[in-house]
Amino acid sequence: MTKLSLVIPALNEENFLPHLLTSLTKQTKQDFEVVVVDGSSQDRTVETARSFHAKLPKLQVIVSEKAGLPLQRNLGAKATTGEWLVFIDADSRLLPYFVERIEWFIEKQQPKLFTSWFRPDSEVSEDALFTLIANSFVEGSIYFRRPIAPGPLTAVRRDVFELVGGYDEALTFGEDYDLTRRIAERGIALQILRETLYELSLRRVRREGKLRFIRLYAKASLRVLLTKRNLRHVPSYIMGGHLYEARNNRAEQPALHE
Repeated sequence: MTKLSLVIPALNEENFLPHLLTSLTKQTKQDFEVVVVDGSSQDRTVETARSFHAKLPKLQVIVSEKAGLPLQRNLGAKATTGEWLVFIDADSRLLPYFVERIEWFIEKQQPKLFTSWFRPDSEVSEDALFTLIANSFVEGSIYFRRPIAPGPLTAVRRDVFELVGGYDEALTFGEDYDLTRRIAERGIALQILRETLYELSLRRVRREGKLRFIRLYAKASLRVLLTKRNLRHVPSYIMGGHLYEARNNRAEQPALHE
């Protein structure tokens, strides 16, 4: 049985997905399987993903009739065989030792659910500050007993994922917190691998503006603190690379730091 199964939901991500898949080909350890779950993209996402079959022999590409992060993640989980499920966003990039350090953490710490630190996809100081705050937010979620394993990187043992029924496919926002909450209710703690293992894409933040983004998450966080329930639907929060113009896609593709 493959130990790690990496699940990548995608929708119109032909401009970003290749960078993530390329970062997977450069891993110091290659004992993992990958499944890309496409949400019926209108661009060349599927063809782009399939072009990596030679470099990633354990790659599957699945096309879902419907798009939706929770749905696509669940479909990917069902198609894999690993003891561990690692959910990754299509616009992230992994550091070369990502798989190696995750396997080390699993062996040494025996977690059941965890995430890691991340850094921005640029060298801009404001972006570095933003991700520092975001990392602190994840740390604080544990302190305030409202843990959240962020959607861009959630690693969960398969039996735990299946125990809680996977992601709630009715949600269009906050599905990552919802999953973490239901796992926490089973007495399973969220752990953090305190190393920077991936680059977080800030394209949504750049498109919507940091102030608007912070306001949304401040509102969601307040609701979580008071009720332990997140917002379930945010009309403007839609997945997909089609939200970002081609000129922005080209501008937002910095080289992977190694």
